[in-house]
Amino acid sequence: MSDRDAGMLFQGSLPDAYEDLMVPLFFQPFAEDLVARAAALEPVDVLEIAAGTGVVTRGLVGSLPGDSTIVATDLNSDMLAVAAALEGEPTEGTGDVTWRVADAQRLPFDDGSFDLVVCQFGVMFFRDRPGSNAEVMRVLRTGGNYIFSAWDSIATNPIPSLVDEAYRRVLPDARPNVITSVAHGYHDHDRIRADVEAGGLVLGTIDTVDLVAVADSAQIAAAALAYGSALAAQLDGYPSSAREEIEMIATQLIEHEFGTGPIRAPMRAFVVTALRP
Repeated sequence: MSDRDAGMLFQGSLPDAYEDLMVPLFFQPFAEDLVARAAALEPVDVLEIAAGTGVVTRGLVGSLPGDSTIVATDLNSDMLAVAAALEGEPTEGTGDVTWRVADAQRLPFDDGSFDLVVCQFGVMFFRDRPGSNAEVMRVLRTGGNYIFSAWDSIATNPIPSLVDEAYRRVLPDARPNVITSVAHGYHDHDRIRADVEAGGLVLGTIDTVDLVAVADSAQIAAAALAYGSALAAQLDGYPSSAREEIEMIATQLIEHEFGTGPIRAPMRAFVVTALRP
């Protein structure tokens, strides 16, 4: 499975499950951190790439100055349809968001259109990361900022690691799943720096962010990845019993590690800042 193929998995009914299961558990806590970083820059024109179902977008709407504009893009129209439906009435802040289907590696915007580009947990799915960085540099104004996040290795994220263990137990001869091969496959700092600089950007910082994933039960945590992540689409190629067994075993593993009641599990990602010189 290529990075781009993985990105294209977020279609059909998966975006709803992604929003309901993955966002509260994994993405909302990191979105709050990313939005705070973005708001501190007081941007006027903001582009979000790989916006998904809009968890970062909704935070930006309420946090940026009233004269700011947001263009939120994603490769998949199904993800943006869920995002747009969730936006609802504008809150205090920027007001309406422009939603647009766009490939982060071929951005359909004029040079120098934005002073901030943000991306939460999308870069791992880009086939050509230097090319995407070059596109970000092109659409940024001089002195503009790019902020993006990527997961650390699966070893520092126990819930995905335990789901991966369940996957390997149930499907020992299957190819590596998208959790390990893509979602948690872009964490080498030297590689990130090289990709940023290959795109013409100047790397600022790579900050480690440690947060906590909270779920009402181990079963909910297991179901999030089995039904709401790109792994869900990958499992569509197997009998439904395989997914159910993976969920059951992952639930048991998570319960063994974090208990049978509400769980709190550590998770780690990186936030990268870069500048257009």
